[in-house]
Amino acid sequence: MYRFQPRRILLSILAVMTCSVGVASANPKYAAYVIHAETGDVLFDRYSNETRYPASLTKMMTLYMLFEALETGEIKLTDKIPVSKRAALQPASKLGIKQGTTIDVETAIQALVIKSANDVATAVAEKLGGTESQFAAKMTSKARQIGMRRTTFRNASGLPDTRQRTTARDMATLSQRLVQDFPQYFHYFDDDSFVWDGRTYKSHNKVTQHYKGADGIKTGYTRASGYNLSTTAERDGHRLIGIVLGGRSGTTRNNHMELILSNAFDAIEKRPTLVKSIHSVRPVPGLRPDRIEEAPVLLASVKASAAPSALAGGDVSSLLPVTAQADQSTQLAALMAPTEPGIADTGPIGEGDADLDLVRNWIVQVGAFKSQPQAIEQIHRTQDTIRAVWPDAGREVNIAQKEKDPVYRARFTRLTENEASASCTALKKSGTDCLILQLAE
Repeated sequence: MYRFQPRRILLSILAVMTCSVGVASANPKYAAYVIHAETGDVLFDRYSNETRYPASLTKMMTLYMLFEALETGEIKLTDKIPVSKRAALQPASKLGIKQGTTIDVETAIQALVIKSANDVATAVAEKLGGTESQFAAKMTSKARQIGMRRTTFRNASGLPDTRQRTTARDMATLSQRLVQDFPQYFHYFDDDSFVWDGRTYKSHNKVTQHYKGADGIKTGYTRASGYNLSTTAERDGHRLIGIVLGGRSGTTRNNHMELILSNAFDAIEKRPTLVKSIHSVRPVPGLRPDRIEEAPVLLASVKASAAPSALAGGDVSSLLPVTAQADQSTQLAALMAPTEPGIADTGPIGEGDADLDLVRNWIVQVGAFKSQPQAIEQIHRTQDTIRAVWPDAGREVNIAQKEKDPVYRARFTRLTENEASASCTALKKSGTDCLILQLAE
């Protein structure tokens, strides 16, 4: 028989009042997000799509562009970067490089990661982009290409600019791509110190130094942004990516990051089905996966039970590395009739072009098959047609359960609506059926 319990009711009322006060006094700069680095599963989300200031997390994209230039052979680690007057005059945090001198590329990487040097960021931008503003436009264009929908860069350092905005979700996307696209350079994010000009500079990223399994990535702070942090950490075969924006202090930011990561790791341990089953091997060192002719294919499953251990008898040794985030099929809305084809938005983002026209949440499905090798074969068969429209399209095999047997769906991802429509039109002209899908918010 139910008993009247005034104490429990009082506690409930106090909890509601506390929650209301917390909302009223909420930090408007705050946002946080935790995802699984391989599957893309969201494990914590607070205001992840709200725009914020990136501060020195901006340098993650500067480093992404630098790693890409290294990979293509545009520059080498031993090359010298000239220092202009503009670079030398950048405000702190800075390395103190002098006008007319040079800094080698490897030291520049270390200075960006560990010292968060604004003068080095400008020097890198001028080396790769001609001017910092031109480089920032390239950064924004690259952001759109890799799925950062709400980010606009105006400089390479993260120094205050009201037009330079991002979201926690976009920063997680960038962090994920740094992990996946450039594993051969990711060790720089775990370095504690570096030496330049006879002086040792130590990292002030306390989370990577003290949190179990943490090995990156970047801190940031401006008065407008608050204390920002991107962290990757790996435990028991699971790598998580955490983003905290707008912390009130470095200590509270770090403590919050450690809390949300620990909670996520604990949740996975208690309930493994939180993370979609995924079959993959590590990316090939030294080569960005989506530039290899036989590029990696992501294998994701809607349900852990839907992915058989032997992949329906397929040869697991032939599986290719992860290159893109898995989609959740339960959130996909099928568009039965594709819209009229348009021109793919592949050009650089110009001044004032910070809108959301380049929304890369569209997918082209090119078939559903009984086995994983068949799906991969279909992707390889049709990829040239897709790449003719958008060369940076992601590729994945999505595993779904149909009655008792899994279905392997071959898909191209990270497309705009126009690109998806144009791709499907081209496929149909060549005799290949396709389906356009949109990944819902």
